[in-house]
Amino acid sequence: MIWWVELPGRAQAERAAVSDLAEQNPWLTNVAWRVAANLQFVADFELQVGEQSIPLTLTYPDFFPDTTPSVVPRDGVRLSGHQYGAAGELCLEHRPDNWSPEITGAMMIESAYRLLSVEQETGQAAESDHRTLPAQRVRTAAFRFLCSELVRAGLQMVEEGDVVEAEIQEHYFSGVWAAQLARIGPADAPAWVEPKRRGYGATSVASKVIRLPEGSPIECQSLDDLVALLEPHGHRSLGQELLLVSGTNAVILCEGGNILVAMVYGDVGNRTLIKYNQVITEVDSVRLDPAYARLNAARVAVVGCGSVGSKVAVQLARSGVGHFVLVDGDVFASGNLVRNELDWRAVGMHKSRALESRLQEISADCEVISRTTVLGGQESGGATAVTMKHIADCDVIIDATADSTVFNLCASIARRAKKPMCWAQVFGGGAGGIVVRSRPELDPAPLAARQRIEAWYADQGVEWPEERTSQPYSEVGDSGGPLIADDADVSVVAAHLSRFAIDLLARPGSTIFPYSAYLIGMAERWVFTAPFDVRPIDLGASDGWSTETQEGDLEALKQLLADLFPGAGNAG
Repeated sequence: MIWWVELPGRAQAERAAVSDLAEQNPWLTNVAWRVAANLQFVADFELQVGEQSIPLTLTYPDFFPDTTPSVVPRDGVRLSGHQYGAAGELCLEHRPDNWSPEITGAMMIESAYRLLSVEQETGQAAESDHRTLPAQRVRTAAFRFLCSELVRAGLQMVEEGDVVEAEIQEHYFSGVWAAQLARIGPADAPAWVEPKRRGYGATSVASKVIRLPEGSPIECQSLDDLVALLEPHGHRSLGQELLLVSGTNAVILCEGGNILVAMVYGDVGNRTLIKYNQVITEVDSVRLDPAYARLNAARVAVVGCGSVGSKVAVQLARSGVGHFVLVDGDVFASGNLVRNELDWRAVGMHKSRALESRLQEISADCEVISRTTVLGGQESGGATAVTMKHIADCDVIIDATADSTVFNLCASIARRAKKPMCWAQVFGGGAGGIVVRSRPELDPAPLAARQRIEAWYADQGVEWPEERTSQPYSEVGDSGGPLIADDADVSVVAAHLSRFAIDLLARPGSTIFPYSAYLIGMAERWVFTAPFDVRPIDLGASDGWSTETQEGDLEALKQLLADLFPGAGNAG
C-alpha cells in the first residue's frame, strides 16, 4: 500500500503546509522532497537553531495519516535527551500514544524546532512528557533480575554490614538471561526462600548479599569499581575473592531501597562484571477466585496426556492444583505438535514425563507422579495395580483418552473408591465435543452415564455425517486414521473439562453446572444447528455406584474366610 498514491490530495496538502511553514519562519530552510528507495514519502530539511544548522529528515510511514511520521538527524548524531537511541528518531509532542490524523508533517517539524531550541537555550533536557512503561525501559536489556516486593522484603532481613550467603537461579530464554533470588542464607537453614521460583532448567549460582549503610553509593561500572566500593565497608576480602577466584559468582548490594545485582565470571586476570536490570514482577495480584485456594491441597489424576489431557493438566496447574498423577504410556511424536500443550523439546519423550516437566515450569512446587503404564495394555499386574492405586488416591479422576478400555478401568476405580470422575471426547471434523461429570451418589456412575449418553444419541434420530472414526464413542482399531481436529477445537473441549474438574474441587458441596453432561457444538453438523450450540443432557438418577448384594454372598464370604484362615475360628 502506497498512501500517497491512494491519497494524492493529502500528499499535496502536506507539501503545501511545509512550504507555508518555511515561508513564515526563517529557521526552516533547504526543504527538498523525494521518494525513498522503499517508496516512502520523505522531506529533507534543515533547522537553524542559534548558530547551528541541523539537517533532519521527515519520513511519512506506509500507514500515514493513521500513524505518525518520524523526524531523525540526517548526519547520525545525538541531538537531544528526547531521542530513541544514539542517532534515532526524536521523541516529539506528537507521538503514537496521542496521534490524530489531523496532525501534519509541518506540525512535526515545528515540534522538532521547539525541542531543540529549548534545549540549546537552557542547556538542559526539555521537560519530559514521557510515560515509559517498565517493559519499555528494559527492552534492550539482555540481563534481567526479577524483583518483587517479596524479594525486597527478604533483602531487608539482612543486617547492615553483614555478608550473607545466598543463591541465585538463572535461566536463558528468548534471548535474555533472567536471574532470580532463590534463597538468602545457607541451603540447610535459609532465612528466606522465594516461593515463586523456576522449576526445571535453571542454573544455580553462588551469591553474596551485602547490606550497606543507608546513603552509601552502590553504582559501579566495572569489577574494579565494585572492589573499590566494598573496601571502605570492611569487605576487602570479598573484593579480593571476586578478583582472584575463577568461576561465576553473584553479588547483591542493598542500600535502603536501592539494589545492585552483578554477576562476576571468567578466569583470574580476565574477570568480568555484568550488571542486571531490575524487572518488577507481580506475585501478590489476585487473579483467581478465592475458592481456588483449596486446589493447592487437591490431588488430580489425568489419565491420557495427549491433546486434551495435556491442556487440562496445564490449566489445572495454572489454577492452583498442587498434586498430580499423570498416566500415559505413549511417546510424544512430532505429529503431536499440532494440538498438544508440549513442544519440540518433548519429541521422543514419554508424554507423562514431559508433561511433568511442563507442569513444574508453571508451578515449581507442584508434586507430580508420572506413570508410563499402558492401562489395559500388556503390562505386569504389579505395575498396573500400583498405577491404579495412585489414581484411586486422587480427589478427582480425569479420563482424557477417549479409549473405551481405559474408560472402563477409570470408571471401576471411581466407583470402588467413591471418587468423582470426569471425561471428554473431541468429535472429528471440527464438529464439537462432549464433557461429562460423575459425582458419587449425585450423578449416575460413569458406566451408567455413558450408556445413557449413547441412548440419547440414538434418540436424536440423526446419523453421524462423518466416517466411523469421528463418531462419539467409536472404537478405533490399529488401522484407524487420526482424529481430524485442530488445536482450537481441542482447546475448547479441554477448557470445559477443566472447568468441570475445578468445580468439583473448589465447590465440593455445590456446583455451578446444573447438568452433568454437555455437548459443545463448533459447527452446523450432526445435532448442532450452529457454532457455539451447547446441548445439556439430563443423565437421570444417581445409580450404579453400589455393588448389588447377591443371594448367598454372606455365606460365601464365611466359607472363603474359613478356607483362607483354617483354624482361626477355634483359636483360644
